[in-house]
Amino acid sequence: MTQAQFSIQDTSRILVVQKKTKYELDMEIYSSLDEYKKICKLQNFLFDRIFQSHQRQEESREYLRKKVIPQARFIFRDELGTINMDDFDLVISLGGDNHFTFVAHQVFPKIILGLNSDPDTSVGALLGFSTESFENLVQNAWKSAAIEEWSLIHTTLTYPDGRVVHTFPSVSEISIRNNSPDLISRYLIRFKDEIEEQKSSGLLLYTGAGSTGWVASCYPKKTGPFPKDQRYFQVYAREPRRKDKTYEHFRWIDFRVEDSVEVVSEMNGGISIDSLAERYYLFPPGTKAEFTLGKTRLKVVIAR
Repeated sequence: MTQAQFSIQDTSRILVVQKKTKYELDMEIYSSLDEYKKICKLQNFLFDRIFQSHQRQEESREYLRKKVIPQARFIFRDELGTINMDDFDLVISLGGDNHFTFVAHQVFPKIILGLNSDPDTSVGALLGFSTESFENLVQNAWKSAAIEEWSLIHTTLTYPDGRVVHTFPSVSEISIRNNSPDLISRYLIRFKDEIEEQKSSGLLLYTGAGSTGWVASCYPKKTGPFPKDQRYFQVYAREPRRKDKTYEHFRWIDFRVEDSVEVVSEMNGGISIDSLAERYYLFPPGTKAEFTLGKTRLKVVIAR
């Protein structure tokens, strides 16, 4: 798809949303460094790896703040609620993929840029830049920057008591499953004027942004990764059972959706949007979930 050029002259209108490192978060839990090191020792001597990553991420923060965009506003993500987003034209998510989706949920429809805080340990499939490549972008007056519009999945839940809930659009993936992971997931799929009752470990619905994530570890799978701006999403049934009695395969277990698909719960289930704890919804028996390719898209700065 066509990509619009992007540049920003006033860097004071850039908001950088940092994530705390694992070391910082863990030190909020444990009472002392000695206790933390003891726990890390029990986990295959993890302390050195965690602390070295922490140091690299601290260095990245400081370099950006002092050398690359010193006029920008730097905050941690738990401060987002105190920010007037009208003061900013660009939001930079400084962290990993999960942090990117969290920030995108909080600042949408603002333009967002994903910056990997530690490329040594994080692939960053959703992150277009490292500290070094972002510095080059700024030094070259944003000449190679473009806006890519990523597809989103919109979800509407209709509960048996008549309540209707519109969830936040999904950037990456939606998981539907039984609330007890040891129990089978049961549901009806309505698609292309057909209804199919299925049993599986759960459903994954994913955009191009999610096509290199969780679903990439599933097997067997017919569909590979696809571009983040493609105007469709995929649905995949994890570990589907075969039909009772006939033992035939279900039909709708790995398919493309260009408009919408409906799932009706036959279980005490849940729906997770982008693997975020803040976006988890109960999916009890009789609840109808409609998943639609959204008209609105996430605007992401990438390098051309």
